[in-house]
Amino acid sequence: MAYFRESNALITGSWDRTLRFWDSRAASAQQSSHDTPERVYQIDLVNNTLVAAMASRLFNIYDIRRMDAPLQQRESSLKFMTRSLACMPDGQGYATASVEGRIAVEYFDPSPAVQERKYAFKCHRQTINDVDHVWPVNALAFHPMYNTFASAGSDATVSIWDHKVKKRLRQYPKFANPISSLAFNCDGTKLAIAVSYTWDEGETGLKMAERPAIIVRKLGDEVKVLNSWSQKAGLVLSQAQFEDVYGLDPELLAMVPQPVKAVVLLFPISDLLEDKRKEEDDKVKVEGQPLLDPTIFWIKQTISNACGTIGLLHALANSNITFSPESAIARFIDECKDKTPEERAKLLETTPLFANIHAEAASGGQTQVPTDLDTNLHFTCFVPAPATRGSESPGGYRIVELDGRRTGPVDRGECEGEFLQEVAKVVKENYLANTSSMQFSMVALCSSSG
Repeated sequence: MAYFRESNALITGSWDRTLRFWDSRAASAQQSSHDTPERVYQIDLVNNTLVAAMASRLFNIYDIRRMDAPLQQRESSLKFMTRSLACMPDGQGYATASVEGRIAVEYFDPSPAVQERKYAFKCHRQTINDVDHVWPVNALAFHPMYNTFASAGSDATVSIWDHKVKKRLRQYPKFANPISSLAFNCDGTKLAIAVSYTWDEGETGLKMAERPAIIVRKLGDEVKVLNSWSQKAGLVLSQAQFEDVYGLDPELLAMVPQPVKAVVLLFPISDLLEDKRKEEDDKVKVEGQPLLDPTIFWIKQTISNACGTIGLLHALANSNITFSPESAIARFIDECKDKTPEERAKLLETTPLFANIHAEAASGGQTQVPTDLDTNLHFTCFVPAPATRGSESPGGYRIVELDGRRTGPVDRGECEGEFLQEVAKVVKENYLANTSSMQFSMVALCSSSG
């Protein structure tokens, strides 16, 4: 079903191979009926454009003001049956998904130049004991403001995607049952998730399934949890707090409160990225990094799977923000002043509060490292730092990457413009360009708005 607000029309598609228009205010509710070449599985509407996904992998695209014939007839880019469909709010195209754990991004403009932009990718999959498990993608929904979209599947997970940069922004913790449907509210501040058994395991699965439920998540709650952890460590939230970065396009970056003091990136480790890391580390050992401020606070990672905690500490300790007097992080930074990165790591191992923060960070929310993915994920941090002083110094600020697995801080070049925009360029050039994975997330430490 789809609702056309301008004419108060409800549009339905059916296995009887028809599209029907309804108006409950009229004496005869059914206003029109239009035959389709196949059974209708899904429909969606944006502006005056109606998309119908049908059996045999067929798609019809209509102008609802002229339903006598479709504007376009297409075959799905996906090889298996269509399971879900959603149109982009900007009216440029739509996303569709199949029973075989894939999503395709399509565009309405039939010109060859635009059609070259369409693509498909794998998702909602899991490797268990070296066996690939693939689940249907049951639902898609576009965010009404950001033009990003959510996908949900029978693997009981929800992911948020930025289709323009072809990357995943977030995966929510796994739900108790498969997810059959989901939808954003009108302003995109909430996401409703329908959790119910979808018969993927037959009658046997039904006996084990939990009761259906509709869960409404307020977007941004994950960052609130992250801010709560930072507040426990000593961050004064009236001075600074973490905010979501919903995508790397300029219009999405512009939504992040300014100024940005640090950025924490969650990225997938790949062989290509590991080779690049080793090459960069070897170069630093030989040439050094003469423009980096030697007072940058960096911790060598010695605790297994603690990259989230260390990324958080790198962001907080290298920002000109206020900490509560005698708080854990204030004491920790003070005790680390004259210590080496390895000695700081040893001190971190013996600090109970940070160990607790790490345990929480590894189990939920924005900083969650999923345990059911067939890839390793890692956190790194970016901060602006003044270049070293002296006759050879160019002055200004450098973009510095802080990763506990490296040999030290990494100079990513001069910060020539707004810090967040510059970090986005670094992420695109150094991370997105060196992996085909879509599993990325970013948060920014920002000055509080008040």
